[in-house]
Amino acid sequence: MEANFFRFLGAELASLLIGRRIDKVFAPAPGVWTLKIQNSGDPLHLLFRPAKTEAHLFLSAVKPINPPNATAMAMWFRKRLRNRKIIGWKLDWPNLRLALELSPRLEPASGKFLVLNARSGMKFTNELMEGFGQSPEWPALEDILENKDIWREYPHISPPFRKALSNLPEEQRHHFYMEMASGKMPLFFLHKSKQGWTSPLSWSRKEESESFVSALEAGNSYGERTLFPLLEMEEEKPGQTLLKRARKKVERNLARLEEEENRLQKLADEKIKAEALQAELYKFKLLEGLEVITATHPHHGPQTIPLNPYLSPTENMEHYFKLAAKADRGFPHIQRRRTELLAELKQLEAGGIPESQQQGKSPLPEATSSLPKRYKGLAVSLFRSSDGFTILRGKNKQANHAMLSRASSPFDYWLHLSDGPSSHVILKRDHPGQEVPQRTLVEAAILCGLKSYRQDDGKADIMYALVKDIRKIKGFAHGQVMVDQRKGTLRVDLDPTLEKRLGG
Repeated sequence: MEANFFRFLGAELASLLIGRRIDKVFAPAPGVWTLKIQNSGDPLHLLFRPAKTEAHLFLSAVKPINPPNATAMAMWFRKRLRNRKIIGWKLDWPNLRLALELSPRLEPASGKFLVLNARSGMKFTNELMEGFGQSPEWPALEDILENKDIWREYPHISPPFRKALSNLPEEQRHHFYMEMASGKMPLFFLHKSKQGWTSPLSWSRKEESESFVSALEAGNSYGERTLFPLLEMEEEKPGQTLLKRARKKVERNLARLEEEENRLQKLADEKIKAEALQAELYKFKLLEGLEVITATHPHHGPQTIPLNPYLSPTENMEHYFKLAAKADRGFPHIQRRRTELLAELKQLEAGGIPESQQQGKSPLPEATSSLPKRYKGLAVSLFRSSDGFTILRGKNKQANHAMLSRASSPFDYWLHLSDGPSSHVILKRDHPGQEVPQRTLVEAAILCGLKSYRQDDGKADIMYALVKDIRKIKGFAHGQVMVDQRKGTLRVDLDPTLEKRLGG
């Protein structure tokens, strides 16, 4: 995270948090923290992920999915932060640190400040280090342009900031520098490169960009677009690790097979020596103690043939024939094993682990699609909308019931027939702020209607809501839920060809 952007983000964030209580702490993934913040309206969560460059610090109404069991560190912070009020703050923005002063707690003992360091993490302290929060010095513009390592002494003169200065025409540099030093930047920008969205900045660049009137809005937009997909990837890591290990094993076996085939080929080549000996055996069969001879092969010409002096020429010839026969017996096994390994490699590339490598572990079923791990084992049909969105549809009551907890995020859309039974449909989104095109929403509604008692009718009314507003009620039958808030209802024409077109 760039220091000059953090200057504005930290101040806006702290001003909003002041006077609020921290209700609970979660750790949805290693190095990622969720602090549930007291709020009278929608849920409010402070999401924090420190990193060397692309850190995350933002507010979201959506709480990321957490592992079944809280980590020891999550429980440690939870005991020391729960129900403590944020009563003050200090910002050391050049070093990307925000200190939140908390209401006292004696049991268990914990610090007066919770320090969020965008590079290294969060920790408690009773006293802030000397100089924490002091306004930094701003070096001369000429020194900045001449010294590319100036950030080591002045961390707020970050490499991106220095690069932005260098790229400006000379007549604009001084004005831009003074605006930044005075802290009066009017807009904040989110940029998209070929690699994806990059951390927000306090200035615009040539890449595709979006502008925001507050640093908090820019930080929230960046966080939702990048952290939630990152958490999805973290959830997939165990399965991906198994697949990676399995692929390496297959590749090692293929390499060893290649070595064995080369060895057998050398044995097969011994047949030429045997045949050359056989063709002129009459010249040598009565001789003893020979170590090398030259014999002419009918097709390959003169051959220099090493002999074992303790064997007769006839026995040497038979030995060479036996080596060649051994190779002939080995080649079919090499071909069979290569076919098996290539089939395993193809299965791994499709996302499944071959039975030969499962060894009593919980197998990953063969994948016909790139389903996240938590979807696998569910009786669902997978579709891809015309705009590239993933759509899941339950095949039975058990799948409908399990989809909400195992196959969806709180910000996904849930669809169901408005006036009767139907399959549940989940329309996946990458992050809470992602807009869904109307065409995709209609396609998801049609897929829902085609798996309902209205499937033979020409039209159907389909309601949709956010997953976070759907509740499974204890005691209800599988698939029965309560809808706290609908987003809307769509009347759609039921096109029976859509399932085939979208790949279900």
